[in-house]
Amino acid sequence: MRTLIHTSIISLFSLLSVYGQSFKQYQQSIAGYLAREDYYAAYHDLNIALSYKQESDSLHMLAGYAALQLNAFAQAARHYKFIVNKDIVQRHPLVEYYLGEALFRQGFYGEALVYYKSFQVNMDEDPEMRKRIETRIASIHWAKKQLKNKDPLIALKRLDERVNSPQNEFNPVFANGELYISSQNVFEPKQKGEIVQRNSGTILKYDENKLQPLAIDKDFVEEGVHMVHPSFSPDGTKVYFSICSYEEGIDRLHCQIYVKFKNDQGAWGPRIKLPEPVNLAKYSSTQPHASIDPETGLDKLYFVSNRPGGKGGFDLYSTLISDGEFPSMAENLEFINTRDNEVSPHYNRKSQTLYFSSDGHIGFGGYDVYRYAYRGKEANQIINAGPSINSSYDDLYYKEDDGRHKGYLVSNKPASQFLDESLQACCYDIYKIKFTPATLNLLVRTLDRYDSSALFGVRLQIEDITEGDSAVYSGQQDSVADYPTRVVVERKYRMIGSKPGWLPDTTYCSTEDLDNLEEITRQLYLTELKNLNAHTFERTTNAILKGATVELWDLDADTLMAKVTNADTNDFNFVVPKGKNYSLRAHKPKYESAEILITPLETALEPILKRNLYLELTAIAELRKLLPIRLFFENDMPDPRSESDSTSVGFLDIYKDYYSRKATYIDEFTRGLRVSARDKAVREIDTFFEQSVKSNAEKLVVFMEKLIIILEEGHEIDIFLKGYASPRAKTDYNQLLSSRRVTSVRNEFDRYSGQVFHDYISGGEFQIKEIPFGESKASSDVSDDLLDTRNSVYSLKAAYERRVEILEILKGVDENVNQ
Repeated sequence: MRTLIHTSIISLFSLLSVYGQSFKQYQQSIAGYLAREDYYAAYHDLNIALSYKQESDSLHMLAGYAALQLNAFAQAARHYKFIVNKDIVQRHPLVEYYLGEALFRQGFYGEALVYYKSFQVNMDEDPEMRKRIETRIASIHWAKKQLKNKDPLIALKRLDERVNSPQNEFNPVFANGELYISSQNVFEPKQKGEIVQRNSGTILKYDENKLQPLAIDKDFVEEGVHMVHPSFSPDGTKVYFSICSYEEGIDRLHCQIYVKFKNDQGAWGPRIKLPEPVNLAKYSSTQPHASIDPETGLDKLYFVSNRPGGKGGFDLYSTLISDGEFPSMAENLEFINTRDNEVSPHYNRKSQTLYFSSDGHIGFGGYDVYRYAYRGKEANQIINAGPSINSSYDDLYYKEDDGRHKGYLVSNKPASQFLDESLQACCYDIYKIKFTPATLNLLVRTLDRYDSSALFGVRLQIEDITEGDSAVYSGQQDSVADYPTRVVVERKYRMIGSKPGWLPDTTYCSTEDLDNLEEITRQLYLTELKNLNAHTFERTTNAILKGATVELWDLDADTLMAKVTNADTNDFNFVVPKGKNYSLRAHKPKYESAEILITPLETALEPILKRNLYLELTAIAELRKLLPIRLFFENDMPDPRSESDSTSVGFLDIYKDYYSRKATYIDEFTRGLRVSARDKAVREIDTFFEQSVKSNAEKLVVFMEKLIIILEEGHEIDIFLKGYASPRAKTDYNQLLSSRRVTSVRNEFDRYSGQVFHDYISGGEFQIKEIPFGESKASSDVSDDLLDTRNSVYSLKAAYERRVEILEILKGVDENVNQ
């Protein structure tokens, strides 16, 4: 663009030389003003020259060009239309292009399109110019469609005269209730046409809310220095800024970037010029914007430069600044830059979005604000900020806080002040942006976690946790489980549901980077708390057992929830969430542990969970493991053919004789059998004598050894004996025989180890309950034929029936013992 403008200026100079003889007194001054780009002074003198009404075509062409550079688009269009509307054979080849520019910048898209297309038809084969015209035409078609898409949630308001003046105000920077702006007095008109150039730029500070001027630190700004574009590092310890001066012989600023550090006393130190590659000699580096690089944690500095090697006029660059203020290689943001100008970078760290202004991308005209997101659904796209921000005029220095609550914009749109009302030229004013956040429906549903049924009476709290915690909603509904509300986009929320007697639940949702504004639904699953009442008892007596420890385990999570020891009671109370698998485990020294499982269904169905745990003395438990003990007898033993129901014989006295007859049983039963059947019978009889007759007799000895230990510790024990007989004799006799066998076992306890049980039996601490059954309980397939001794005496079926069983321990521990 710079080349195009320069070529146009030379062309206009040549026109002035050819046709300027009628106003010689202004020729030199106009040429000088245009050469040094002092367009205000040039336009002033051109208007005087036009009053002579000589060579007006050339003068209007020059005046239109000067007005365009002053952003006096209406005046520029008036001058160009004067030429276009004349019926002449030859006119300047760029007049329709410039007229299109003047109209385009005012938003007169339809009229601008006519002149762009007319110019396109007749233009020379200049690839750069053809590309520019194609971009302008595409922008017009795009802009006309986009104008219908204004966002009603974005409103701009120009700051009043307390901040804005007829001169330039730009680069708003806000933090901690303070607003910094850059101000530049470009020029000031005087009476009688005298023009005074003002070479001054400075930084001003205001109370952001009241817009009252605030004193700025003397060590922050410097008198007589064109210091603008401050940007504070995120930690507030550094400020980057531009210092500019006019280039020699031309009204164009040349800028370089500096930094100041805040010392421990809170004062700003001397300015330090950033070295290469930020600043390059003979080229401008300006508009710094400081941020933080998320990967390295170093300062990341965005800036603007017209250095060589870029893509166009001014390009965007970034560099990392080390702790020693040594910048890394400056990176040209080629994915953003165009052959025209990209300026005023601003980075939102929260959304990871870079904002900038450009006059090279498709837009509404002039400089538009664009954004480039590094993440989210808009990632890696250059997106125009839209008609609520942009206009056909210049829109620059877009700034917003990270939460997008507020923002600022600089523009020369028609609401801005004019330095010269008649010319309607210049200048830039600061606008405040009010973001009314978009909202959408949020439906929170409260449910019972166990079965996902609707849960009423839940108190719901919704909190905005985007920056800290702030309440959005709090309420309770007793007859419904759905809580509809509205939430704001680009926020993060926490929802908490609570109800007495229930475990609360928390869920989250984010409205950031949404593809649409459809309703969001979230569920809160609350868990009912159930009372669990457990009691411990002694197993064999059902007596209250104190001093136990009860553990509550969550089996689903395999975690111990509680462990309680009660020395003075057997009552244990817990609270458990409904819908899980639990284990109650009780234990006490010298007792076997007890466990009860509780299922999720039980927790749901029972209003109060009540469970009893029965613990048994370890010694008794070990006795119980020996049961049943089956003691086997020889046929008609003890005391053969006796009519008595009692005997003085002890079981172990006759057991050995019986065991010694194993060979006799084998011979008698297997006589006459075939080899295969005989071998099988031998194995079975041998097994019976070894694993039944002998083994159970030995178990009886072990039982008595353990039993005496329990009795000696003071415990009372009852055991239950059952006597059996084979059906070989009459039933009455068998009843007597069965009783004698039970008595023989009782005698064995009474005589064991020097009668150690005798006193316990006499004192009632050890009771042996005798229940003989005789033949009435014998198996029906056992032979009772007296002549068939093989089957009625020596068969295993008959042998198995001749027994006494110790089946159960009926009484265990007295409730007053060890409680």
